[in-house]
Amino acid sequence: MVIEANRRASNRHNHTRPIHSETTHDVTNFGAVGDGNTDDSKAFQSAWAAACKKETNNAKVTVPSGRTFLVSPIQFEGPCTSNSITFEILGDIVAPPRSAWTKKSADEWLSFHGVDGLIVAGNGQGLIDGRGESWWTHGGDGSRPTALRFSHCNELQVIGLKHRNSQKNHVSINECNGATISNLDMRAPAKSPNTDGIDISSSTNLHIHNCLMATGDDCIAINGGTSNVDISNIACGPGHGISIGSLGKDGRHDEVEGISITNSIFTRTDNGVRIKTWQGGSGFARNITFSGITFVAANNPVIIDQYYCPRKKCADKTSAVQVSDVRYSRLHGTSTCKNATINFSCSHTVPCTNIEMDDVDIESVYPNGSTTAHCINAQGTAHALHPAVDCLRN
Repeated sequence: MVIEANRRASNRHNHTRPIHSETTHDVTNFGAVGDGNTDDSKAFQSAWAAACKKETNNAKVTVPSGRTFLVSPIQFEGPCTSNSITFEILGDIVAPPRSAWTKKSADEWLSFHGVDGLIVAGNGQGLIDGRGESWWTHGGDGSRPTALRFSHCNELQVIGLKHRNSQKNHVSINECNGATISNLDMRAPAKSPNTDGIDISSSTNLHIHNCLMATGDDCIAINGGTSNVDISNIACGPGHGISIGSLGKDGRHDEVEGISITNSIFTRTDNGVRIKTWQGGSGFARNITFSGITFVAANNPVIIDQYYCPRKKCADKTSAVQVSDVRYSRLHGTSTCKNATINFSCSHTVPCTNIEMDDVDIESVYPNGSTTAHCINAQGTAHALHPAVDCLRN
């Protein structure tokens, strides 16, 4: 028995490929110039290919500090042989202007697809600059690319990056299971169109914390197919706040649940914490918590809108995405809104249910101003609430 066990162990050893220690692939060793004018895309692709196929516990691609790398649209594909792979951004990565893109309707600029165990880290140094100014005045939203997209990347980590002036979304998370996103610094002008901080769709088990987001649209947008998302310590503003939705567009069935947004501050945002759904959709948005939120001169601090319609006219439809089990606690601060600082506009056929509000106090930013609430078709309870929401039970 002992001899046979030793033989099997020896065979396992002989047939196991050697695992090497961490191997670093500096993009400059693959031909990247880093002068801000030379297109370094091929060097980036070569460095990635070498790291991705390396048999190691932790392969690494490094973008060194002190240089500016011009990179055209590029996709970093998995799966990789390494148990995990790190993409370290210490220098600056900049996009070509719109006039230099060969495909003007590209969906993304920098993309990671199908890479499990991926770490993208900047240590507070790395800059991703989409140079979005040349895109913002051209065409509709669909013609502009997301600056950085992660799709089908499980157990993802994105840490310590600086993002500037994305063409559209700064970061998109699509169909990822398990992600930690932290210490991001995202900035674009308040009037830059649709420059969301992070857009999430069809993903689960995400942790987003300790980020600064000052953009021209939602700081974070949570779309259909998403569950178990924990968001905390976000400094949002300017921008459109944090939104769940929009959901149910064009009759779509969307599901969102298990969302927690805590200990965050909204400064001069157009909206604060928002749930928005289209008429005619189906599905649900449920088990959602907003807690420990501070508003500083936010325009519309608290919104549930089941009649969302950014168009001039939308058809009146009876079906709706069900909104339920939404908890608001410890929401304090000021609003610039002269009408409803709390606005619950829920469907007459599919009302909002089990809405709970506790320790909510929102005052007017104006010395002699007042705050009010608007509420239709919402059911739930309220305690220590100002302004009062008349359709909730005290």
